[in-house]
Amino acid sequence: MNNSKYNEINIPDNLDERIVEGIKNAKLEKIKNNRRKRNRAIGTIAASLIVVTTLVIANPALAAKIPIVGSVFESIEKNIYFPGNYSQYATSVNETAYSNGVGITLSEILCDGQSLYVTYIVENEKPFKYTSWGDSGLMDMNQLITSEAYNKVDFTDEELDNSGFAGLEGRFINENTFVGVQKYHLSSLKSEIPDQFTFQTKINLIENYGVNANDKSYYKWGTWAFKIPVTVDKNLRKTIDLSEQEIESDIVKVNSISITPFDMIVDVNYKIGNWNDYRVVIYDETGQIIQIFQTTVSEDKKTEKIYSQAPSSESNSIRVVVEKPILEEKEKVENSNRSEIIYDEIGKEAVFDKVIPIK
Repeated sequence: MNNSKYNEINIPDNLDERIVEGIKNAKLEKIKNNRRKRNRAIGTIAASLIVVTTLVIANPALAAKIPIVGSVFESIEKNIYFPGNYSQYATSVNETAYSNGVGITLSEILCDGQSLYVTYIVENEKPFKYTSWGDSGLMDMNQLITSEAYNKVDFTDEELDNSGFAGLEGRFINENTFVGVQKYHLSSLKSEIPDQFTFQTKINLIENYGVNANDKSYYKWGTWAFKIPVTVDKNLRKTIDLSEQEIESDIVKVNSISITPFDMIVDVNYKIGNWNDYRVVIYDETGQIIQIFQTTVSEDKKTEKIYSQAPSSESNSIRVVVEKPILEEKEKVENSNRSEIIYDEIGKEAVFDKVIPIK
């Protein structure tokens, strides 16, 4: 083979940075496309997925620096997107892995048969570059992006669904340390959740992302792997099967409601059209809107699982309203490869509106 042409190629000095940025942008676009299909209620900064092999080095000095946080859940549970008394039910693990100057401790684990929650303490030898959103200096950033080479459980080969909040949600407790939680939606698995299983994950990238347009994110590559036994507390989950009840209209049927102290899943089936033709709004007994976090959709786009905040433990019912937006064509935009029609929402029609007992 004649390699002369390849020898003439000018390789830029910052090739590694360009590769990293290219992979990051590709992954960001993939995540955006996936979330357009599945998520409605939350905008997050998506994490890039870059697989890099790094030598794992045990670092006793770093271990000595990791603060004794006690329960990570206790530190953050009132201020995360879905607040709740997680620390009351969580199991302490406290296993630590070290790589590239960073120690990650898997602190606690909790599974209610519906979701899996894993808390981490991330301590960097050097201060993190960004810990606040502005110039206040206050540690008010609530997110540290992480990417996993894999996450899995031993009872299925299905990939775990951790869509929603990208990486860890929590807080910086000092300029070197972040504590946070990662949530996995086990209810999206086709397999039945056993009473006990093993959870495995390998984190390979930590990104302390730049908060402004011109900020350059701070990356740490490494290998932080964990293999943890999990005991499921199924007593925390209450499933209300509505399949035999007439909780339906000509267009919509509610199949089930699954509630834990931390969140609620409403399973909805559409008889006409697809899930993205409609919008779901859920109210508590007082008429306040229950915040929806995200949705997952079946392959035929007829069934939607809606993840929301849990209603108050004193609530006896919820009200589910399904609306069909009324759209009017605003303009037609011609692009190089396709044309796109932009619509304005000029109204809405309620196609389902029922109060459903939950006790």
